[in-house]
Amino acid sequence: MKKIIFGAALLALSSQAGAIAVKMTAVNQRASSGTLSTLKWSGCTTYTSATGCINPANNNLSNMGLTASTAVWDWNPTTGVLSMTGMFNAASTIGSSGSAVASAVNGDKVTDLIINTGTQTTTAATYQCLEGNFLAGVGANGCLNLDLGADGVLNSSVVYNVGGNANCVQRTIGGDDSSTGNVRTLMNTAGGGGCEAGDGAFNMWTVVQDNLGSGGTLIISNGIPLNASGTSYLTFAAVPVPAAAWLLAPAVLAAGRFSRRRKAA
Repeated sequence: MKKIIFGAALLALSSQAGAIAVKMTAVNQRASSGTLSTLKWSGCTTYTSATGCINPANNNLSNMGLTASTAVWDWNPTTGVLSMTGMFNAASTIGSSGSAVASAVNGDKVTDLIINTGTQTTTAATYQCLEGNFLAGVGANGCLNLDLGADGVLNSSVVYNVGGNANCVQRTIGGDDSSTGNVRTLMNTAGGGGCEAGDGAFNMWTVVQDNLGSGGTLIISNGIPLNASGTSYLTFAAVPVPAAAWLLAPAVLAAGRFSRRRKAA
Protein backbone atom coordinates (compact mmCIF):
# COMPACT_ATOMS: atom_id res chain seq x y z
CA MET A 1 0.00 0.00 0.00
CA LYS A 2 2.85 2.35 0.91
CA LYS A 3 4.48 1.64 -2.44
CA ILE A 4 1.29 2.68 -4.21
CA ILE A 5 1.07 5.92 -2.23
CA PHE A 6 4.74 6.73 -2.81
CA GLY A 7 4.45 5.93 -6.50
CA ALA A 8 1.39 8.10 -6.97
CA ALA A 9 3.04 11.00 -5.17
CA LEU A 10 6.22 10.69 -7.22
CA LEU A 11 4.18 10.49 -10.42
CA ALA A 12 2.38 13.68 -9.49
CA LEU A 13 5.68 15.41 -8.83
CA SER A 14 7.22 14.22 -12.09
CA SER A 15 4.21 15.35 -14.11
CA GLN A 16 4.49 18.80 -12.55
CA ALA A 17 8.16 19.01 -13.44
CA GLY A 18 7.64 19.45 -17.18
CA ALA A 19 4.48 21.55 -17.43
CA ILE A 20 3.95 24.84 -15.65
CA ALA A 21 0.47 25.96 -14.68
CA VAL A 22 -0.10 29.44 -16.07
CA LYS A 23 -2.92 31.96 -16.00
CA MET A 24 -3.87 34.22 -18.86
CA THR A 25 -3.44 37.93 -18.17
CA ALA A 26 -4.10 39.55 -21.56
CA VAL A 27 -5.17 38.97 -25.17
CA ASN A 28 -4.02 41.68 -27.58
CA GLN A 29 -3.88 42.53 -31.25
CA ARG A 30 -3.01 45.54 -33.40
CA ALA A 31 -5.20 46.87 -36.18
CA SER A 32 -3.86 48.00 -39.55
CA SER A 33 -3.65 51.49 -38.05
CA GLY A 34 -1.24 50.16 -35.44
CA THR A 35 -3.66 50.77 -32.57
CA LEU A 36 -3.34 48.16 -29.82
CA SER A 37 -6.60 46.42 -28.90
CA THR A 38 -7.38 44.55 -25.71
CA LEU A 39 -9.79 41.71 -26.37
CA LYS A 40 -12.58 40.71 -24.00
CA TRP A 41 -12.32 37.17 -22.63
CA SER A 42 -12.62 37.18 -18.84
CA GLY A 43 -15.34 37.13 -16.21
CA CYS A 44 -13.65 39.93 -14.27
CA THR A 45 -15.73 43.02 -13.45
CA THR A 46 -13.66 46.09 -14.32
CA TYR A 47 -15.17 47.13 -17.64
CA THR A 48 -12.59 49.45 -19.20
CA SER A 49 -10.61 49.57 -22.43
CA ALA A 50 -7.54 48.31 -20.56
CA THR A 51 -9.06 45.07 -19.26
CA GLY A 52 -10.30 41.84 -20.79
CA CYS A 53 -13.51 41.86 -18.74
CA ILE A 54 -16.70 40.89 -20.59
CA ASN A 55 -19.51 43.26 -19.67
CA PRO A 56 -22.61 41.07 -19.10
CA ALA A 57 -24.82 44.08 -19.84
CA ASN A 58 -23.48 44.27 -23.41
CA ASN A 59 -26.01 42.56 -25.67
CA ASN A 60 -23.67 42.80 -28.66
CA LEU A 61 -21.27 40.44 -26.87
CA SER A 62 -23.90 38.09 -25.51
CA ASN A 63 -25.68 37.88 -28.87
CA MET A 64 -22.48 36.67 -30.54
CA GLY A 65 -22.15 33.91 -27.93
CA LEU A 66 -19.31 35.42 -25.92
CA THR A 67 -19.13 34.16 -22.34
CA ALA A 68 -16.41 34.20 -19.69
CA SER A 69 -13.60 31.77 -20.47
CA THR A 70 -13.17 28.72 -18.25
CA ALA A 71 -9.82 27.57 -19.65
CA VAL A 72 -7.10 26.10 -17.42
CA TRP A 73 -3.69 26.57 -19.05
CA ASP A 74 -0.33 24.76 -18.94
CA TRP A 75 2.98 25.64 -20.56
CA ASN A 76 5.80 23.16 -21.16
CA PRO A 77 9.02 25.10 -21.84
CA THR A 78 10.85 21.93 -22.84
CA THR A 79 8.47 20.90 -25.62
CA GLY A 80 7.16 24.39 -26.37
CA VAL A 81 3.56 23.27 -25.97
CA LEU A 82 0.86 25.55 -24.60
CA SER A 83 -2.28 23.60 -23.78
CA MET A 84 -5.57 24.18 -22.05
CA THR A 85 -8.66 22.33 -20.95
CA GLY A 86 -12.08 23.91 -20.90
CA MET A 87 -13.29 26.75 -23.07
CA PHE A 88 -11.53 29.90 -24.19
CA ASN A 89 -13.18 32.68 -26.15
CA ALA A 90 -12.25 36.27 -26.84
CA ALA A 91 -13.66 39.07 -28.96
CA SER A 92 -12.66 42.56 -30.00
CA THR A 93 -14.76 45.66 -29.46
CA ILE A 94 -14.43 49.05 -31.12
CA GLY A 95 -11.82 51.01 -29.20
CA SER A 96 -11.47 48.06 -26.80
CA SER A 97 -14.45 49.57 -25.03
CA GLY A 98 -15.86 47.74 -22.04
CA SER A 99 -19.13 49.65 -22.01
CA ALA A 100 -22.57 48.11 -22.17
CA VAL A 101 -23.13 49.52 -25.66
CA ALA A 102 -19.73 48.79 -27.21
CA SER A 103 -19.89 47.38 -30.74
CA ALA A 104 -18.26 43.97 -31.21
CA VAL A 105 -16.16 43.11 -34.25
CA ASN A 106 -15.48 39.37 -34.12
CA GLY A 107 -13.85 36.72 -31.97
CA ASP A 108 -13.13 33.05 -31.45
CA LYS A 109 -14.45 30.26 -29.25
CA VAL A 110 -12.29 27.16 -28.79
CA THR A 111 -12.16 24.15 -26.47
CA ASP A 112 -9.19 22.03 -25.38
CA LEU A 113 -6.68 24.08 -27.37
CA ILE A 114 -3.11 22.87 -27.96
CA ILE A 115 -0.55 25.24 -29.48
CA ASN A 116 2.71 23.49 -30.36
CA THR A 117 5.35 26.13 -31.04
CA GLY A 118 7.88 23.43 -31.90
CA THR A 119 5.93 21.82 -34.73
CA GLN A 120 4.03 25.02 -35.52
CA THR A 121 0.66 23.34 -35.31
CA THR A 122 -2.55 24.11 -33.46
CA THR A 123 -5.26 21.61 -32.57
CA ALA A 124 -8.47 21.73 -30.56
CA ALA A 125 -11.57 19.74 -29.75
CA THR A 126 -13.83 22.41 -31.26
CA TYR A 127 -13.52 25.84 -32.86
CA GLN A 128 -15.98 28.52 -33.92
CA CYS A 129 -15.54 32.08 -35.15
CA LEU A 130 -17.88 34.55 -33.42
CA GLU A 131 -19.32 37.36 -35.53
CA GLY A 132 -20.11 40.66 -33.84
CA ASN A 133 -22.49 43.40 -34.87
CA PHE A 134 -20.08 45.99 -36.24
CA LEU A 135 -19.09 44.61 -39.65
CA ALA A 136 -22.69 43.89 -40.66
CA GLY A 137 -23.25 47.62 -40.36
CA VAL A 138 -20.71 48.22 -43.11
CA GLY A 139 -21.92 45.37 -45.31
CA ALA A 140 -19.40 42.69 -44.39
CA ASN A 141 -18.96 39.48 -42.46
CA GLY A 142 -15.54 38.94 -40.91
CA CYS A 143 -15.77 35.28 -39.94
CA LEU A 144 -16.83 34.20 -43.43
CA ASN A 145 -14.91 36.96 -45.22
CA LEU A 146 -17.90 38.12 -47.24
CA ASP A 147 -19.24 41.23 -48.88
CA LEU A 148 -22.95 41.20 -48.05
CA GLY A 149 -23.96 42.75 -51.36
CA ALA A 150 -26.61 45.32 -52.16
CA ASP A 151 -29.14 44.06 -49.62
CA GLY A 152 -26.62 44.23 -46.77
CA VAL A 153 -27.96 40.95 -45.37
CA LEU A 154 -26.07 37.73 -44.67
CA ASN A 155 -27.54 35.17 -47.05
CA SER A 156 -24.79 32.62 -46.54
CA SER A 157 -24.34 29.83 -44.00
CA VAL A 158 -21.47 28.08 -42.26
CA VAL A 159 -20.76 24.78 -40.52
CA TYR A 160 -17.84 24.40 -38.11
CA ASN A 161 -16.03 21.26 -36.88
CA VAL A 162 -17.04 19.23 -39.93
CA GLY A 163 -16.40 15.54 -39.38
CA GLY A 164 -15.09 16.29 -35.90
CA ASN A 165 -12.22 18.33 -37.34
CA ALA A 166 -11.88 21.63 -35.47
CA ASN A 167 -10.04 23.10 -38.45
CA CYS A 168 -12.66 22.19 -41.04
CA VAL A 169 -15.16 24.91 -41.96
CA GLN A 170 -17.77 24.68 -44.70
CA ARG A 171 -19.07 27.95 -46.12
CA THR A 172 -22.08 28.11 -48.43
CA ILE A 173 -22.41 31.45 -50.20
CA GLY A 174 -25.95 32.53 -50.98
CA GLY A 175 -27.94 35.45 -52.32
CA ASP A 176 -25.86 38.39 -53.46
CA ASP A 177 -23.08 37.70 -50.94
CA SER A 178 -19.60 37.38 -52.41
CA SER A 179 -16.31 36.11 -51.05
CA THR A 180 -13.57 38.58 -50.17
CA GLY A 181 -11.07 35.93 -49.04
CA ASN A 182 -10.58 32.88 -46.86
CA VAL A 183 -12.80 32.06 -43.91
CA ARG A 184 -11.40 32.33 -40.38
CA THR A 185 -10.27 28.97 -39.05
CA LEU A 186 -8.38 27.53 -36.09
CA MET A 187 -5.05 27.60 -37.95
CA ASN A 188 -4.03 28.25 -41.54
CA THR A 189 -5.33 25.62 -43.92
CA ALA A 190 -5.24 25.18 -47.69
CA GLY A 191 -8.65 23.53 -47.58
CA GLY A 192 -9.75 20.54 -49.60
CA GLY A 193 -11.72 17.42 -48.74
CA GLY A 194 -14.86 19.44 -48.17
CA CYS A 195 -13.14 22.07 -46.04
CA GLU A 196 -12.62 25.73 -46.94
CA ALA A 197 -9.22 27.37 -47.17
CA GLY A 198 -8.78 29.33 -43.99
CA ASP A 199 -6.76 32.02 -42.26
CA GLY A 200 -5.87 30.81 -38.78
CA ALA A 201 -6.85 32.59 -35.59
CA PHE A 202 -4.28 30.66 -33.56
CA ASN A 203 -1.12 30.63 -35.69
CA MET A 204 0.66 31.61 -32.49
CA TRP A 205 3.92 29.72 -32.66
CA THR A 206 6.45 32.43 -31.75
CA VAL A 207 7.65 32.52 -28.15
CA VAL A 208 8.37 36.22 -27.74
CA GLN A 209 9.24 35.97 -24.07
CA ASP A 210 9.43 33.31 -21.40
CA ASN A 211 10.81 34.40 -18.05
CA LEU A 212 8.19 32.70 -15.92
CA GLY A 213 10.94 31.19 -13.79
CA SER A 214 11.98 34.61 -12.53
CA GLY A 215 8.45 35.81 -11.90
CA GLY A 216 7.95 37.27 -15.37
CA THR A 217 5.58 36.45 -18.19
CA LEU A 218 5.10 34.14 -21.15
CA ILE A 219 4.17 35.87 -24.40
CA ILE A 220 3.24 33.86 -27.49
CA SER A 221 2.48 35.64 -30.76
CA ASN A 222 1.63 35.09 -34.42
CA GLY A 223 5.19 36.02 -35.40
CA ILE A 224 4.53 39.67 -36.17
CA PRO A 225 6.49 42.07 -33.90
CA LEU A 226 4.39 43.25 -30.96
CA ASN A 227 4.66 46.89 -32.02
CA ALA A 228 3.59 46.23 -35.62
CA SER A 229 0.13 46.18 -37.18
CA GLY A 230 -1.36 42.72 -37.59
CA THR A 231 0.23 41.29 -34.47
CA SER A 232 -1.80 39.07 -32.18
CA TYR A 233 -0.50 37.70 -28.90
CA LEU A 234 -1.36 35.99 -25.63
CA THR A 235 0.22 36.86 -22.27
CA PHE A 236 0.46 34.57 -19.24
CA ALA A 237 1.84 34.59 -15.72
CA ALA A 238 2.82 31.56 -13.66
CA VAL A 239 0.29 30.18 -11.20
CA PRO A 240 1.90 30.22 -7.73
CA VAL A 241 2.71 26.68 -6.59
CA PRO A 242 0.86 25.87 -3.33
CA ALA A 243 3.08 25.47 -0.30
CA ALA A 244 1.80 21.92 0.06
CA ALA A 245 3.36 20.95 -3.26
CA TRP A 246 6.77 22.16 -2.15
CA LEU A 247 6.41 20.28 1.13
CA LEU A 248 5.34 17.08 -0.61
CA ALA A 249 8.64 16.48 -2.38
CA PRO A 250 10.92 16.29 0.68
CA ALA A 251 8.24 14.30 2.50
CA VAL A 252 8.13 11.69 -0.25
CA LEU A 253 11.91 11.50 -0.44
CA ALA A 254 12.20 11.11 3.33
CA ALA A 255 9.59 8.36 3.29
CA GLY A 256 11.54 6.59 0.58
CA ARG A 257 14.78 6.72 2.61
CA PHE A 258 12.96 5.43 5.68
CA SER A 259 11.52 2.55 3.68
CA ARG A 260 14.97 1.59 2.36
CA ARG A 261 16.48 1.66 5.86
CA ARG A 262 13.76 -0.69 7.10
CA LYS A 263 14.49 -3.12 4.28
CA ALA A 264 18.22 -2.99 5.01
CA ALA A 265 17.56 -3.77 8.67
